[in-house]
Amino acid sequence: MRYFLSVLLLSALSCGINRAETPIQKNGYFCAKQGTVLHYERYAPDGKHWWNQVTKIDSTALGEDGILKVGFTSTIKSFDVKAPIKGSVSSNAFVHKDGTVEINIAQAAATVAKNRYSAFKFKASGGSSYLSPKVKPGDTLEEIHGKVECAGMKLSIDYTERKVLRRETITVPAGTFDCIVVQERKVEKAPLMKRDNITLTWYCLGYGFVRHDSLLPDGSLESSELLVSISN
Repeated sequence: MRYFLSVLLLSALSCGINRAETPIQKNGYFCAKQGTVLHYERYAPDGKHWWNQVTKIDSTALGEDGILKVGFTSTIKSFDVKAPIKGSVSSNAFVHKDGTVEINIAQAAATVAKNRYSAFKFKASGGSSYLSPKVKPGDTLEEIHGKVECAGMKLSIDYTERKVLRRETITVPAGTFDCIVVQERKVEKAPLMKRDNITLTWYCLGYGFVRHDSLLPDGSLESSELLVSISN
C-alpha cells in the first residue's frame, strides 16, 4: 500500500481540455480530459519490473463554485513485486479555478486499505495536498499530514521538507518534458511499521508528473515510476 499512496497522489496528468474546464484549469498538474488513459511502469534500480499501472480519467464535473472534480480509476498489474491493490481503485481530485490541484491523501489511503481489507471500516482525517501551477524553484510547499484509523489502530502519513528544487528537461518513454522537480520527505507510521523516504517528482505544467523516484534513508534509489504513454 505504501507505494500506491504516492501513485494516487500523483497519478494523472493534464493532457487535454474538457469543454467544462476553464483555460487556467487545463494547466493544472492533473488530467482533466475524460477517457484519457495513462500508462506508468515502476522499476527497481537493478532493472526489475515491479508493475505496470493504468490510470483512466472516468469523469469531469465543474461545480457551481468553479472547482473541477475529476474522477479516476487506477489498476496495477504485477511483475516482480506483488501489486498493492486488488482490482481497481477509484478516487477523486479537484482542480481549482487558478489551476491548483487538491487531493486528499488520507482519503486515498483509506480507499486503498478498504480495497485490501473490505471487512473493516476505515476513517480518514486531514491529508489535503495542494499543488499550484505557479510554483517555482526555491519555493517551500505546505506540509501534508493525514491519518487513517481502524479498530483503534492508526496509520499516519506525513509529507514534510517539501520544496521545489529546480527546472529540468527530462526524457521518459512517453516523450521529452520541461519540468520542475519537487523533493519531499515522506514518513508513514503504524503499529510495528515505519517508512521514511525522500521522494523526487518531475512535473510538467499541463501534463503533471512524468517521473517519480523513491529514495532510501541513505540516499540510494529504491524505485522509479515513469510515464510510458498516454492514450484516449
